[in-house]
Amino acid sequence: MQTYAQGTEIWIKHEEEVWIQAEIVTANDKEIIVKSNEDPNSRIVLGPHEPIFLRTSDVFTSEGLSVLDDLCQLTHLHEPAVLSSLQNRFDIDKIYTFTGPILIALNPFKGIPNLYDEDVLRSFMSTKPSSKPHVFNTANATYRGICDRKKSQTVLISGESGAGKTETTKFVMKFLAMAGASDGEVTNVEKQVLESNPLLEAFGNARTLRNDNSSRFGKFIELQFRSSGKDAASLGVAGENCRLCGARIQTYLLEKVRVCDQQEGERNYHLFYEACAAAALASQSNYSYPQRIQNVKKELTLNLEGFSDLSTFAYLTRSSCKTLKDVDDIEMFERRIHVRHCLSGAKT
Repeated sequence: MQTYAQGTEIWIKHEEEVWIQAEIVTANDKEIIVKSNEDPNSRIVLGPHEPIFLRTSDVFTSEGLSVLDDLCQLTHLHEPAVLSSLQNRFDIDKIYTFTGPILIALNPFKGIPNLYDEDVLRSFMSTKPSSKPHVFNTANATYRGICDRKKSQTVLISGESGAGKTETTKFVMKFLAMAGASDGEVTNVEKQVLESNPLLEAFGNARTLRNDNSSRFGKFIELQFRSSGKDAASLGVAGENCRLCGARIQTYLLEKVRVCDQQEGERNYHLFYEACAAAALASQSNYSYPQRIQNVKKELTLNLEGFSDLSTFAYLTRSSCKTLKDVDDIEMFERRIHVRHCLSGAKT
């Protein structure tokens, strides 16, 4: 058995907090007695064969608590140390953390000012890799792999429901579209690639108990680039830029059972509710578009025959959840129509 000195800082399990900070009071061959930081007067007895997770004292600088950008730099690399580091970063809105070449993203469930602004995006457009963990940094590494090494690249985005995979995919695509735009100007090709997401979400995303916009299907998105023959002088660095010229999307594993049944508190796919909300405003099944969104050059009359108030559809009323917080289904319906016409080349 390894012996530990009095005052050794460790982590111990906790029913509510998972892990809490503690300090060894005494240790011998039979037991280890520790006190927790939250209750220094208490004493907790650990068995001689229980695993001990050593803890490093927090370091404070003039900017506050020091938080490492890369978990591989931790002195002790184990579960409590990793969770503590991620929690400390999360508390100060640093939601991205490296683990070597892997980027960990924590869903903040709120908007963080200036995290995804266009100026921030462009700051990551460089042939020199940044040391700052960010989804744009990962996207830039992917883009440079295409341009400099002429090799296909893969970005694998995984996580549990509500982790933020859908939004992360959008940010990766946005960066690649901007980086692959001609002279930094987004053309119709880039716009069509980015606007494909809202249509996919309409037919394949739904509200679950954990996420208002949960993808209930998988997708493989292939962005296609060609050599532009131009260097990256606009970035102030050497290298070549490739031009985005097309995309191909393959969908799979659609949750078909959701169409006919949902848990209480969940919804069917977005499009059904959006179309029914629009149909409620239609005159004899004819919907005058637009009624919510602006800057549409061409007005349309849409035939919504077959749609009516959602209360008439059994498959849309399995749950009492009919609407989403801060979401106007009619506005979303019109946005889907706008995107559809943009993708098909219509001028709206």
